[in-house]
Amino acid sequence: MNNNNNNVRIVHCGERNISYILTRKKVKNVNLRIGPDGLVRISAPSRVSIKFIEDFILEKRDFIFKNLDRYASRSAAPELPEAGKIYRSGSTLRLWGQDLVLETAYAERKNESVSADEKHITVYASEEERTGTLLKNFYYSQIEKTFTEMNRKTYLMFRAKGYDVPLAEIKIRRMTSRWGSCHYTEGKIVMNSRLALYPDICAAYVFVHEYAHFIVPDHSAEFYAVLTDIMPDHKICRRILKY
Repeated sequence: MNNNNNNVRIVHCGERNISYILTRKKVKNVNLRIGPDGLVRISAPSRVSIKFIEDFILEKRDFIFKNLDRYASRSAAPELPEAGKIYRSGSTLRLWGQDLVLETAYAERKNESVSADEKHITVYASEEERTGTLLKNFYYSQIEKTFTEMNRKTYLMFRAKGYDVPLAEIKIRRMTSRWGSCHYTEGKIVMNSRLALYPDICAAYVFVHEYAHFIVPDHSAEFYAVLTDIMPDHKICRRILKY
């Protein structure tokens, strides 16, 4: 589901801006997708220039704004799957900022499974009442895997810049008021599991934010200087998360 080659950019369109994630892929044309997280996703071959891509976005700006406004009008906030809750085919779940259509099918208890691609989440369950538990376990495994990779990558980014930081011990919790927290005296970072509902670059930002606290515990100008040194485009993620 994740692509670690994502680059976040902004196109200025008069009074409004369009934030987009650019992913270089082996595709023939420039492809555009709009997500409910407020970001435009562009996939393009490496031979296509940034200017061409951004001219393409400007050409499509009315279509983009129309869809972004439609998503913004949705009142229900996405939530992580809950154990014990029944989820049926056709419902929509969100994972790493993408809305996925749920498909369910029967399987014996020993063969129960969950899988996901770019458009669907498929659950094989022995009974309807098991769908919530299976989805919750699947989400947690995805979160744990992604956060473990991001933790290591963030550590290496800081070390490469000459910052003396530890490889953090990470804990995953469902939090209501924080996206993450750093216990810098213990070398520990706590990450909010709800980040799985947003583009993975937002979780990457929270890791960078919390790692910066190993250098500067407060939110002084020095802290933001470290943050910008590691992740110059962090303000885009802060806007998405309202951090």
